[in-house]
Amino acid sequence: MGLYDLLQPSDRPAIIEPSGRSSTFTDLHHEAGRLGGYFHRQLGAGGRVLLMQPVGIDLYNVVVGLFAAGATGVLVDPSAGYRRVRETLRRIGVRGVVGPWWAQALRLLFPELRGGHAYLGGLGGTPYARAEGGPLPQGFDAETPALITFTTGSTGRPKAVARSHAFLVEQHRVLSRHLRLGPGDVDLATLPVFALSSLASGATVVFPDSNLRKPASVDPARVLPQVRGQRVSHVTASPAFLAPLARALLKYGDSYPYLRGCFTGGARVSAQLGRDLCIAFPGARVEVVYGSTEAEPIAALDVRSSLDAMEEGEREGLGALVGTPVPEIAVRVVRPGTLEPAGVGEIIVSGSHVNRRYWEDPEADADNKIDEGSTTWHRTGDTGRLDAQGRLWLVGRVADMVGELHPFPLEILAERVPGVRRAALVDAGGPVLAYEGDEAAAGLRRATGIDRIVRVDRVPVDRRHNAKIDRAGLRAMIGGAR
Repeated sequence: MGLYDLLQPSDRPAIIEPSGRSSTFTDLHHEAGRLGGYFHRQLGAGGRVLLMQPVGIDLYNVVVGLFAAGATGVLVDPSAGYRRVRETLRRIGVRGVVGPWWAQALRLLFPELRGGHAYLGGLGGTPYARAEGGPLPQGFDAETPALITFTTGSTGRPKAVARSHAFLVEQHRVLSRHLRLGPGDVDLATLPVFALSSLASGATVVFPDSNLRKPASVDPARVLPQVRGQRVSHVTASPAFLAPLARALLKYGDSYPYLRGCFTGGARVSAQLGRDLCIAFPGARVEVVYGSTEAEPIAALDVRSSLDAMEEGEREGLGALVGTPVPEIAVRVVRPGTLEPAGVGEIIVSGSHVNRRYWEDPEADADNKIDEGSTTWHRTGDTGRLDAQGRLWLVGRVADMVGELHPFPLEILAERVPGVRRAALVDAGGPVLAYEGDEAAAGLRRATGIDRIVRVDRVPVDRRHNAKIDRAGLRAMIGGAR
């Protein structure tokens, strides 16, 4: 069984694009089935294609069609740059490209794509929109990869995470029980993989009128009318996307009471943002969802009932509260790289929706997986602790420690200093605290105990979420690259 088998045809809208173009669940099931027959004939089970189709109806017709064929879609973040995309293509090996007419040019740009097929959804070539279908496979190995995506590579080269058909179904099972989406719900989808689970739950997916590759660029004047017009009931997005929406509503004393679920993660969520979201969306269950490409979700925090704890944690420099581990996962805090328990240490996880191995990458497996009998523990790379109530607090990344200092507690204390918009601790020949905002060096030294303070025009952030600090870029910016 795969996600294609979970789709129930109906006349309800399945996907609504910013232009207003829409498709029903019957349309999605039909198109995915037709394309599945086509891809089965062209690729066979396990055949891999690079997905360059922009987010929208056509992309999901293709992705679910690949699932129906038992084939594999490969998602590469174009913002990773030419060198990393080439490295990715060499490692994975694909038999074609799916995308609009300009996807043909990729075969000229990347030698690894030459000789493969181009399945085009627009001008030029043979548009897959007119491809002749065929019979779907009678069955295929559910452990065959259905989707290959990549980690951000923020602390090293990106690692290929292969989700099998069975894994995606299990991940959907966990997510659906947690997010509680169903027929009649309308999900503002900003994370393409999460949208698959929403569709499998029978919820309508609305894509925001925004560049999903740059969450912080969201224009509330374009997205909020969509939210109201489509009567959106749920949203899952990074803090960088949600913060401008909440600020725009609060600026005019407005709110959107019809939202029932607001889920955010991918970067540290402040108590102030949590409070803003609760006011802007008064009818919503507001949650911080903690997870990673390899394990999603790991833990969840009900923000409304935890605002006092979040505020106290920031005031006392305890770190970022991300909530209680979900029931389907096991969590330990250990000395990095071991199974030895630690009060504050690396967070490792195991469970049925936790990736056990990377795609043909023994080196990455050796660095990031720990086997204990038949159990495989995934090293998240995050550092933190479990408190007496079983809640998880994050204090940073193993790779971002500066000596014995964890960055999050100090950065949180720094951002409470008046005039400081964002702060980041980096190792540049010793601990250096960089910040953007008004002149506040003296206050920062008193608050954090860090002597070397550097003011910068902008603390750089990651490309995917626009919220995580790009520490390598920051070190280079302040002249402390290693």
